[in-house]
Amino acid sequence: MPQIHDMLRKEIGENVAPLEIIQSVYAANSMSFWGLYRCADARRLSPHLVGFIAYLPLNEAGKAALRAKKIDGRNPDISLLAGPGEDPVVLYLWAIVTPGLGNLAFALNCRAIGADLFERLPVIGWISTQSALDSVRRSSHTRDDANATIGSTFEVKFLPEHRAEMRALKVIEGLKPGQRRSPRPVLEAALIATADQMAKVMAIRAAVFMSEQNCPYDEEFDGNDYAGTHILGTVNGEPAACLRVRYFANFVKIERLAVMPRFRRTLIAKQVVEQALEICSRKGYTKMYGQSQMRLVSFWGKFGFKPMHKDAKLVFSDHEYVEIYGDIPPHAHPLTPETDPLILIRPEGKWDEPGVLDLSASRPPTNPH
Repeated sequence: MPQIHDMLRKEIGENVAPLEIIQSVYAANSMSFWGLYRCADARRLSPHLVGFIAYLPLNEAGKAALRAKKIDGRNPDISLLAGPGEDPVVLYLWAIVTPGLGNLAFALNCRAIGADLFERLPVIGWISTQSALDSVRRSSHTRDDANATIGSTFEVKFLPEHRAEMRALKVIEGLKPGQRRSPRPVLEAALIATADQMAKVMAIRAAVFMSEQNCPYDEEFDGNDYAGTHILGTVNGEPAACLRVRYFANFVKIERLAVMPRFRRTLIAKQVVEQALEICSRKGYTKMYGQSQMRLVSFWGKFGFKPMHKDAKLVFSDHEYVEIYGDIPPHAHPLTPETDPLILIRPEGKWDEPGVLDLSASRPPTNPH
């Protein structure tokens, strides 16, 4: 945060929010600040901060304050922000410093936030430099004055004579005249139960790990696929993502998460992981373990995983890995030996739906030999 504040003062001027204010906003909702880092190569080692995007993620009261022009950019009211884990209704573009990054900054930010959320939220603000305005205009979804809509997501205002002034603009839905918003994709994640579903899982992993990451066949299909549970994620019915779970005495191992490239701007990865953890929780597990590629540790942190900081160096299939570990929240209705016996013999993952054996229970016993 001190680095970000130094960038803010250098690029915009001294008349900006003090460091303690931006720290308090970040503490109230970590969605407010997004750092952009550059590394020397694809290994993502030694990243250094090159820019940032800062928002005020506003709740309904914040949206009303924005319309009434009552947002104080130097000392925003924390009560106007959406709480942690709560989706905002408007993202107020508080500050942006992305020198030389152009459209890439917003593309990365969209992916990090999740396209499903980012693309349906109005992003409101004003731009204090001509280069920033040009960058946002090039991102193709902008509105740059009070009368002309030329795109769909951003509403900005260029006011070079008031570099440090924060100015609220009209909240817009962000559609061109006569344009319809694309329907939201249908995301589904379920535990696989058929050979066809298993084939789809294998196809996804072959495309991602063998083709993209050059993993040898014998290393990807390692002999554990019939010793665990697989989750298949679909987007509008198309196979999109998969994940494997293996069960140990008092913990589960979450592994082999793969997402097809064209679906990586959806939330299907999140849905697949959440479905896996729901199944593990229902089974009574409260501890989870994994081995994350170094570049993905922050992604797994969203689900409660933390690096274990063990001394052992973990390298296999040409990647460096970090062991991660976390807690699974206890389920309200875990499966135990005291559970209804018919529930315990229902298809895996469908414990709340009557199965074929529930129907057979209506027949009188004949005890055939």
